[in-house]
Amino acid sequence: MITDKQRRNQIWSKVQKMPSDRLKKLHEYIKQLEKSSSGKRKVLSYAGTWKDLDNELFKELTDNLISNRQRNKRRFDE
Repeated sequence: MITDKQRRNQIWSKVQKMPSDRLKKLHEYIKQLEKSSSGKRKVLSYAGTWKDLDNELFKELTDNLISNRQRNKRRFDE
């Protein structure tokens, strides 16, 4: 199995040999990869937010979920 360090070295070696006109395309591709992974990080930043939530409050929120959403929808539709 190849390690991350080995993979980085292989990629770096290939980048060093790449013609200048292809570097711009590679740079754009890397920026797109970074954008797609940043969205996942934003979502994952909420992980564990509700872990210390009081059980009664959690039950109330889930039991009244549909009515709360309907009430909110009416407010935004006005």
